[in-house]
Amino acid sequence: MGNPESDTVVAASSSHSARASEDSKASKFSQVLCPALGSILNANMCKFLRRFTRYLRLLVYAEPSFPDITLLVVGFIASVASGIPFPLMGIIFGQLVDDLNSATCTADTQSSDPELYQSQVNEKVKLVAYIGIAHFSLIYLSTVTWNLAGERLAQRIRDKYFKNLLRQETLFFDDFPAGEVSSRLSGDITTIQQGTSEKVGVVIGSTSFFITAYVIAFIKDAKLGGMLVSLAPAFMLMALVGGHYIQKFYGKSMEQVTASAAVASEALSNVTVVHAFSANARLESKFANKLIGAEKAGVGKAMAIASQAGMLFFIAYSANALAFWQGSRTIADAVASGSPGNTVGTTYTVIFILVDGM
Repeated sequence: MGNPESDTVVAASSSHSARASEDSKASKFSQVLCPALGSILNANMCKFLRRFTRYLRLLVYAEPSFPDITLLVVGFIASVASGIPFPLMGIIFGQLVDDLNSATCTADTQSSDPELYQSQVNEKVKLVAYIGIAHFSLIYLSTVTWNLAGERLAQRIRDKYFKNLLRQETLFFDDFPAGEVSSRLSGDITTIQQGTSEKVGVVIGSTSFFITAYVIAFIKDAKLGGMLVSLAPAFMLMALVGGHYIQKFYGKSMEQVTASAAVASEALSNVTVVHAFSANARLESKFANKLIGAEKAGVGKAMAIASQAGMLFFIAYSANALAFWQGSRTIADAVASGSPGNTVGTTYTVIFILVDGM
């Protein structure tokens, strides 16, 4: 007899099998963690923790070996580090702008030393090149490690899935359509692999860049950085609203296209009956009406995409205008007061990493 757990694995596909295993691990997790913390964690908190760590448990599913854990650790560190070089480049570029600005301002006073300025610029250009090489290396390492980790995870799930299949009796497969078991072996596990490969590194690297960029911006110019914090909710709101309408119209379009394809398929497969009852005109009209609905939904989707793209550039250009306006005011105040305040390079650094980098 096949055990119930393996039945669940086969019937629910590989992705659902991971979820089934997660539930068993979650119970162990709650049995260990929740009693240890006593009254601090209630049932709802334990449930939240199980859901929160579900994806993390998927990464270490199916008894990972030491090389698998090593790939995950190296990939995580490389992904976090890959988000740091670009903000550092912003600092170097800001210093270059300050050097060029000071060289221009002292050019008429005959007190400038061309060799000194050239050596300073050369050192910063070398730093930019070194940071670029490090950035390339970290992104390459992150991509390779996460791809390998995803491939190895998919292979482990495949092996476990196939072993559970071999334990089943012949009657078990009578409950599934022909080819469903084998299609899940390739299709669903491929989906898991795509969700646990280089995309994980991209998300971690983007989060690292976001945090590093705002930390540097607040260190350089807290007021300007605080103003540009509004970029994050603006872009998020634009993405959520635009994505909602794009998905809405896309769903309507696919629904109408599917309905029209069904009409055409039924008519062509029963063409003799259609001619016998003279249903050509009615079926053609029904098919055309479905396509008209799909066309309207497609126009709505195109308008939503265009509006989202327009809002993207509007927010970016508005942020540039705000940043340059505030930066010019800060520099003017520093010059008027004669005190060392924000420089052109400082303002450029904040704009570069928060507006241009985002």
